[in-house]
Amino acid sequence: MARLSELTDPEAVERALEEFRERTREEFLTRYGFERSRDYFIQVGSELFDSKPILSVAYRNQYPDRGLLSARDFSGGTGGAMAALRRLGFVVTTRAQIRPPLVGEEYENRTAVQEAYGGDKIHGIMRFPGDTVVNIFSDAMGPYSDDEPSLIAPFGYRGEGLRGPHRIAVGGNKLLDEARMTHSAARFWYRTVGGAFAFYTWVAVLGYGWVPGIDSDGQPRQEIRWELEAVPAPSEELWPSAVRDSADDQPSRLSEDSAVVPPEARPTVSYTELLARIDQLSLPSAPGRTSRINYQRRAAVKRAVLVRSGGRCESMRCTGMPAETNRSGEPILDVDHIQDLWRGGEDDPRNMVALCPNCHACKTRGAESARWRRELRDIAQGAHEAALASQF
Repeated sequence: MARLSELTDPEAVERALEEFRERTREEFLTRYGFERSRDYFIQVGSELFDSKPILSVAYRNQYPDRGLLSARDFSGGTGGAMAALRRLGFVVTTRAQIRPPLVGEEYENRTAVQEAYGGDKIHGIMRFPGDTVVNIFSDAMGPYSDDEPSLIAPFGYRGEGLRGPHRIAVGGNKLLDEARMTHSAARFWYRTVGGAFAFYTWVAVLGYGWVPGIDSDGQPRQEIRWELEAVPAPSEELWPSAVRDSADDQPSRLSEDSAVVPPEARPTVSYTELLARIDQLSLPSAPGRTSRINYQRRAAVKRAVLVRSGGRCESMRCTGMPAETNRSGEPILDVDHIQDLWRGGEDDPRNMVALCPNCHACKTRGAESARWRRELRDIAQGAHEAALASQF
């Protein structure tokens, strides 16, 4: 059986490159029965050559009596064509290495992104061939309950995996966790309803928490909610100080991939169970800062407020909840801090309320927002005490 390791003559490769130039790409590929390369290319000056077809013809050039190497005889990745070409002294590159994506670039769909940069067109979290940067894809009409991205505030992104419980140490989730721990920015791609996929912004991966969800088979499961925040550039030195501080504060992985579902991700859980979980996940204050941010704890706090609310707006001024539910089939409620964190407010159920979008807007931007805050502070404290008294 023919083997790529038997190709030892760089001149055989040079002759294949020359034939490629003479025939042009389409004629060369058609003649030898190969498709265009999507990932790895031989680079000679400003010219790019499809790696697998060149190696196949080069093998025939060195061993005329054996004929071409079949595309099935070797891979085009790092352990196949790429390694063989570098062993023979040739430069191998990828489109992402030659010209990385720029913020604002748009492509009609994931297939078009693949044509431009290689890789696959399925996974929501991936690296382009030859590139070290993680790419995050979000579709407003996709199967995941992602938040709409923001350039001015952190937003949530559901982890990868449509079936079964999410796992941190698997696939795209592992890539995001590595970016989180190394403070490496990721590219965030977003497609609006009816729009194109655009490289929307660079993001820092701040942390993650566990939330309840439903998989593609309709089964309840635990899901990962990643906390992302837009940053102006991939270099950490150019990130806002608040983002750098948050990244510095993040602990190593807190939750193992086990069969034990954390309380905040269970379909049904009591308020008291969530309060115990919040205490368990509490972290000591960092020097010079009010508190450290633990996004797993934050997910538990948010779930506690939602459980306490019973799926209803907690404002006594509410004139009616939205008739629609969110994409997860839950009531449309925002969990909001009464006293903002940046003003010294605590990430605690007693400083948080569940509000419908209208009440949230009134509390945040209304002419009587100060009065709203005073009233909601009493409401949150009363609801907290009532929930403890009822032991649910």
